[in-house]
Amino acid sequence: MNMADLTTRLHDLVNERVSLETKLQREPGELSDEAAEQYDRQYAQLQRQIGVLFREAAPDQTDDQQRITMMLELMRILENRLVYLHNFTVNATADNRQLAQLVAQFIDSLTAQHSSVLTSLEATYYRAVAALYAGDAAHARDYFTAACESEESDEANDIKYKSFVILGHLSHEEHDYARAKDLHDQSMRYTQAPNVTAQALALKALNAYALQDYDDALHLFEEALALFDPNQPFFNSYFFRNALLFCGAIYFDRRDYARAAARYRTVLENVDRNSYDHFDALSHLGRIAYAQGQWDEAAETLEKAVQMHRLNENEYVVDTWFWIARSHIKRNDPAQARGYLEKIAASEVHYEKKPQAVEMLRKVS
Repeated sequence: MNMADLTTRLHDLVNERVSLETKLQREPGELSDEAAEQYDRQYAQLQRQIGVLFREAAPDQTDDQQRITMMLELMRILENRLVYLHNFTVNATADNRQLAQLVAQFIDSLTAQHSSVLTSLEATYYRAVAALYAGDAAHARDYFTAACESEESDEANDIKYKSFVILGHLSHEEHDYARAKDLHDQSMRYTQAPNVTAQALALKALNAYALQDYDDALHLFEEALALFDPNQPFFNSYFFRNALLFCGAIYFDRRDYARAAARYRTVLENVDRNSYDHFDALSHLGRIAYAQGQWDEAAETLEKAVQMHRLNENEYVVDTWFWIARSHIKRNDPAQARGYLEKIAASEVHYEKKPQAVEMLRKVS
């Protein structure tokens, strides 16, 4: 490949990455499994194409700046997938480990050359990201901690925000919720946009919820929801949706059904109809109707939930069958209840109310 062709191809790939990142950041609602897989495929294809370009661009025949641009693009793709697509969770596959090793070697090379391509803070941060993709959580934690403690700053405070967030996520994964909450609280010093602040509040709220401080969790989730704006940059539909669902759950447990229903209806407006969250919100609306003595509406809504879901049979699905059966019994239609009770009795899923369902089935048979 001659220099002109390489330059043109590299320019096209950079534009493709920027376009994909922008599109992902502006997604208005929850990504369906199909959409998430499509983004993953597009990013993986970009990685492969840039990797091929890098291998074809021999060092003695290629401008060093072009090879540096290729590696920087690979690093940005790793970060894009981590932050915007997988919400700070990494699966250390063989391909990811190989790419992480390539990134680490590249940073080592720049450091040895005393290159100014990456600042010390940027190099530390990308070492941390690479360590995550390599499955090395211990070194990732060390590098992210060093980034947080660095006196060097990046203009948008983006690196320090993400470093605190990812450290908090690692602590959350280890069930150290108090530490995670503190780290997410510290991340808020570096938020520069309402949607980023909203995400930080939602993360902090998740840890408050895990600590069973439901008053604080509710306050933080509601504060986050007041800031989330899908029409502004950095909107994260995953954390927006989570805030709605957790608020709905807290209100439901407190029997504040009006507020719970409002949050669950907003979920339905913002998620894919075949997603688990759509099923969850719709089934909760059915339970709210049941709690308010609206048996017909409860049965109809709950049945709609189980008819629309594309999920494997699990305890929550079986529990929804139980609520449907109860709704039909309340509306004096035992024949309709019987079918759902029979499904519960025959299910291999562990369900604590199964003996109760079997007894109800005996009574309606």
